[in-house]
Amino acid sequence: MTPRVVLAGAAGYGRFHLREIAALEAAGRLELAGVCEVEPLDAEARRLVGDRPVSADLGELLPAAGGCPVIGIVSTPIHTHVDLAHRVLGAGAHLLLEKPPTATLEDWRDLLRRSTGRVVQVGFQGLGSPAVRRLAHLIRSGALGAVRGIGVRGTWSREDSYYTRAPWAGRRTLDGVPVVDGALTNPFAHGIATALALDGSTGVDDVADLELELLRARDIEADDTSCLRLRTRRGTTVVVAVTLCAEVPADPVLVVHGTRKRAELHYTRHRLVVDGVEERFGHDTPLVNLLDHLADPAVPLNAPLADTGAFMRVVEAVRTAPDPVPVDPAWLRRNGNRVDVDGVDHAVTRATEGLRTFGELEVPWSPLGAAAHHGRDTARLPLVVPRPALHPVRTLGGVVVTGEHPADHPWHRGIGLALPDVNGVNLWGGRNYVPGRGYVPGELGVVREVGPDELHWCDSAGTVLLAERRRVRRRLVEGGWELEWTSVLTADAETVLHSPGSKGRAGAGYGGWFWRLPDLDPATVHVLTPGGTGEEQVNGRPAPWLAVVVTDPRRPWTALLSGPTDPWFVRVGQYQGIGSALAWDRPLVLGPGRRREITVRVAFHDGVRVPDDLRPRWPPS
Repeated sequence: MTPRVVLAGAAGYGRFHLREIAALEAAGRLELAGVCEVEPLDAEARRLVGDRPVSADLGELLPAAGGCPVIGIVSTPIHTHVDLAHRVLGAGAHLLLEKPPTATLEDWRDLLRRSTGRVVQVGFQGLGSPAVRRLAHLIRSGALGAVRGIGVRGTWSREDSYYTRAPWAGRRTLDGVPVVDGALTNPFAHGIATALALDGSTGVDDVADLELELLRARDIEADDTSCLRLRTRRGTTVVVAVTLCAEVPADPVLVVHGTRKRAELHYTRHRLVVDGVEERFGHDTPLVNLLDHLADPAVPLNAPLADTGAFMRVVEAVRTAPDPVPVDPAWLRRNGNRVDVDGVDHAVTRATEGLRTFGELEVPWSPLGAAAHHGRDTARLPLVVPRPALHPVRTLGGVVVTGEHPADHPWHRGIGLALPDVNGVNLWGGRNYVPGRGYVPGELGVVREVGPDELHWCDSAGTVLLAERRRVRRRLVEGGWELEWTSVLTADAETVLHSPGSKGRAGAGYGGWFWRLPDLDPATVHVLTPGGTGEEQVNGRPAPWLAVVVTDPRRPWTALLSGPTDPWFVRVGQYQGIGSALAWDRPLVLGPGRRREITVRVAFHDGVRVPDDLRPRWPPS
């Protein structure tokens, strides 16, 4: 029996489906039963539809189509997908649904439940390419070596008309209904889905963690220039850096970074290039693949709904993220009907080649890049242990919140890890604390970077005392941005970490993660936790979070810290510094192979922001 097909949406990308349906009908593979379209058909559409019924109401069209259709195709705006998909499935038909399948993860889960007994294919065209299957085979067979990560770069450009063509274009919501029409979730969705499929991480629980930088160069709600970095439960890092404001538009490319070989998949052209050797492939469209599967269930679907769960995790993260941040107008150029971001093409390439975010690359037009500069200390100041740290760190409003090499403690710098005593070696800087003698000269160690995220903490002779795996992430939050610092320390032999506090100096158990603030008037610096207010009540006590509120009338700002289970080390009067104390009043002993993780999150905000449960104590007396 020839499958009968109803198409919802004959304009936009739906026109591609209408043309394909006409070609497949001429080949005897299907029969067009009707078209649902809310706008009048143009001349081409009327010719392709012929005398088949047309209605703006899919509920009316399905019975009028001459009985139950075998396949319903939904190629309409994102926010209409759910209702139309329910109607198709309710009529007992199989479904071909354009991407993204839904605008929310909850709707996706509900659609998956409703689809029991029917076949639902999602319109990820690239997954029908033999080039994808060939690349997947190369990954699984080990021909590329170990996969260091997957990068997807996209540099397209859209004219003004792209955002004026429909009320939902470039919107996050429309009349209170989620739309999520951004660069990541719509035009470059294919790249994300393909990267996840190549990694074998398509399930809804296959994404371990996810970072987003959502930006917009245009006056729209959604993102048009963005970076996504996620880690799958297989441990693979995927970075997607894209823009719709490219200087020179180019086809998107997916790059697999192997330890032996490099593969580039030009997924819109079905081209695969491995170490410079190119292969070209054809592809099956989602509709052809669905027809083949219905004729022979042994033919696998290219993009079944259940295998879009990981992609929907990305959509949900974008939907629930803070609104995209405008790009500084100084970096924008009007190019006819286009808007270009200066330097964006190069930044997109760097991000996907280095598996880094825009913020980590310190691109000047990214608020996170301007907010946190990951400096490298090469100065040999007296008593300084050179070590990687973050400085200058700024709020989104441009207020610098870190100090470096201050006169009172030249070995302090920015935000970083610092350890005052590791097997007797000073990896903090300054002098060593000795009970009964105070601070005296001692051995200063060396911190060496041995990889992008790996450091060795060594004695003065270069012997490794501790290995550190470090991860620094940045993300936009409501009203500001958040820095997340994670360090994991391991030792090959028994290693003892001390602080002056663990050796008897009261209130001085510093050592671990440490943030040196700029020189501020102590009267304007307020520290608060759920259990206390002020340095005396906060220093040396663990708390789930700590607030730093700076009430400088010229540039007020707030930082909210959370994460560590260790006591907080706090200084306000003598100087301004905040840290987590690994060895507050007793040494920390790491046995061979034992790990010690330190995670601290700091959300920076311009202005005074006091947690609601502290408002009865604000302002401090």
